[in-house]
Amino acid sequence: MFRPLLVAVFVLGFSLAASATERVMVGYFATFGDLPVEQIPWKSLTHLSHAYLRVDAEGKLVPTDAMPNPALTADGRKNGVAVLAAIGGGQTVKGLEKVTADPAATTQLAGEVVKVVADSGYDGVDLVWQFPRDEATRAGHARLVAELRKQLDAKQASAKRPARYLLTVALTPAPLLGEWVDAAAVAPLVDWFHVMAFDLSGPWSAHAGHHTPLFSSSKDPEKETRSVAAALRYWESERRVPKEKLVVVAPLFGRAMPVAEPYEALDPEEARFHQALSFAQVRKLVGEGWLAQWDQECRAPWLTKPDVKESEEKKAAASPLTPVDPDKYVGPALVSYDDRNSVHGKATWAREQGYRGMAFYTIHQDRMPDGRHWLIEAAATAWPAE
Repeated sequence: MFRPLLVAVFVLGFSLAASATERVMVGYFATFGDLPVEQIPWKSLTHLSHAYLRVDAEGKLVPTDAMPNPALTADGRKNGVAVLAAIGGGQTVKGLEKVTADPAATTQLAGEVVKVVADSGYDGVDLVWQFPRDEATRAGHARLVAELRKQLDAKQASAKRPARYLLTVALTPAPLLGEWVDAAAVAPLVDWFHVMAFDLSGPWSAHAGHHTPLFSSSKDPEKETRSVAAALRYWESERRVPKEKLVVVAPLFGRAMPVAEPYEALDPEEARFHQALSFAQVRKLVGEGWLAQWDQECRAPWLTKPDVKESEEKKAAASPLTPVDPDKYVGPALVSYDDRNSVHGKATWAREQGYRGMAFYTIHQDRMPDGRHWLIEAAATAWPAE
């Protein structure tokens, strides 16, 4: 059974491996979030990925009032933080699949993206294509990366820009989709990859597990692929991506599942009762009596709902005189999330393994009532700038 969080002691017995390049700390700043620019934790970050620059279903760029944002990139420069334009979200995947099937259209789209980057003061592009899924999209993804690299370099030369424009790419944590990334072709072109090491459990899963554990549990029927370590090992060992080009992405949100115990089978009929909760919301639940427990094997926390068997809410739902709302869940619940202990451990592990750094998705979810960003600060404490 799990030990209470307050008495958990995080011990890592790994040998230290020096990183070949300077570490990065990347924050995803979402246009759909509610974090004012002045509350961005600039001091804890080296880079900011501004999400998202979108394309429509036809592959046409869709500028908005929030994106691009020259004022944001100016603030980044003032704080010594490089700001990337992240491409993704909405219909973007559908549009990218269509446009990259045509080499000429790919060249045109890359040119439009690079123009936005240069005109608005961004320091590069973060391609968040979630995710290539077959041979055609594998080729299209590689074609777009190559064209972005080519045109970013050309823009740097023509503008006589001293610093190279950066190009980063998001990777799935799952081998099932990872096979559709042409790592051999793409890796030499990018500065680093963001391994989206989360959503390893959710309504799409057979069992309720941690959605972002550092290590897998021996109790987990899906343990072979359900861990951050397994995701990074896949890209490093099987796909031969240099470890100094791999960045571990930590989610700043948790996943609530309608079960009482870890590793219970998930009922597909209850998929609508799954929820995504920001870390700030999870912390609020702790204050409302939910129990935080530590899974030492996975180096990750659980949150469990107080007993609801005798709650007034359940009594009312059971009464024949009270209408029952089929979309209102009143049963047990389990939340998988990252806390300061687990993020500190991930950052320590990533540093010791020689990976490039950490990234955080998305930073508005970590803004606490005291004005601080607890999880980002925990990672920066574990892996300070040298």
